[in-house]
Amino acid sequence: MQRRHFLRTLSAASVVLAMQPMVGAAKTARLSLNSTPATLLAAWQLPGGGFQAGVLNADPAQPHLFTVQQAVDLPTRPHGLMHLQGDEYLVIARRPGDWMMRLNIRTGDASRTWQDADRQFNGHSAVNGKYVYTTETDMLGGSGVLAVRDKTTLELLDVWPTHGHDPHEMLVLPQGGLGIAEPFLLVANGGIQTHADMGRTQLNLNQMDSSLVALKPATGEVLKQWVLEDTQLSLRHMALHADGVVGIAMQAHHGNASRKNDAPVLALLSDQGLRTAPESARMKGYAGDIVATPQGFVVSCTKSNAALHVSVSGQRLAQFAATSACALAAQADRVWLGHLPASSADALELDNHWLLI
Repeated sequence: MQRRHFLRTLSAASVVLAMQPMVGAAKTARLSLNSTPATLLAAWQLPGGGFQAGVLNADPAQPHLFTVQQAVDLPTRPHGLMHLQGDEYLVIARRPGDWMMRLNIRTGDASRTWQDADRQFNGHSAVNGKYVYTTETDMLGGSGVLAVRDKTTLELLDVWPTHGHDPHEMLVLPQGGLGIAEPFLLVANGGIQTHADMGRTQLNLNQMDSSLVALKPATGEVLKQWVLEDTQLSLRHMALHADGVVGIAMQAHHGNASRKNDAPVLALLSDQGLRTAPESARMKGYAGDIVATPQGFVVSCTKSNAALHVSVSGQRLAQFAATSACALAAQADRVWLGHLPASSADALELDNHWLLI
C-alpha cells in the first residue's frame, strides 16, 4: 500500500467555515458548530479523481484552511469509518465494495482485506467484544447479510441474514435500549435491491423493504423489527441520543419529484416505536450523515446544501447553509460539519463520514 504524508495547508479546501442559521431559523439551542479545533479521521476524493483516507487537523482560527496530517491512497471510493482498537481504525469501501482497510493512525501502517466473491461490502461496520460485524449483500440473491469477523484477524466466522435488502449502518445498543431486555445489534436495512451484474442500479423502488432490525450479537436471532408506513423512505445512517432515542437519516426514492422533496429526512425510534419527524421535510429527500447532540440530532442534507438541527422530539431547531454538507462528528454540544467551500475547483471532496480522534 502506497502511503503519503501531507504536512502542508490546502488553501481551497475549507471544512471549518463558521456558519450562521438561515433567515427565520430557530435558535441553535446552544449548539456549537465548527467553532473549536479538532482532529478527525476522514475520507475524501482528490481533485484529480483518486481516493484517500487519513487524518485532518481543522482549526476555526483559520476558517479557510485545514491541514492534512496523514493520508493513504485507496483503490476505490471509501465510505464508513470505525474505531477498531487502540490506534487502529477500519475504513470500508462504498457499496458495492470489495475491500476494507485497517489503518494505524500513529504509525501510518495500512493493510487491506478483500471481500469474498459471493458478497459485497455495504460501507459500514460495528465492533462488539471480540467481533467485528460488517453489513453486506449476497451478490447472487441480493439479500442483506451481516458478516461476523474476528476482531484481531478480520477472519470471516459466520454470515447471518438481516431480513431485508441493502443493510447499511448498524449500532451496538445496551440492555434495556428500545425496551429490549438484552444487548443487541440494530441494523438499518436500506430496502433497495441490487444485483451483482448491475452495480448500484436500483431494482425494486416500487417494492422497497426498508426496516430496522434488532439482532442478538451471538446468534443473529431477530429480537424485533420496525418499518415505516412510507415504504419508499430508505433508512440508512443512525445515531443514539443519550435518552435512548435513535435518530435515523433517510433518503427518499419517490418517483414524483415533489413527493421526494417534501419527504422527511429524519426518523425517530424509541420504545414507543418508529416514526418520521415531519419538521425535517422539504430538504430534497436526502440526508447524508447524522450525529446526536444534547438537544437532539444534526442531519446533513447534502442536496439541499444545508444541515438541520432537530430536537429529540422532532422539532426543527435550526437550519444552517453549507454547500454539499456531508460528514458530521459531535462531542457534547460541539459539532463539526464537513462541506465544500464557496470556491471548490481544487478542493478535496469529503465523503459522508468522519470521526473525532
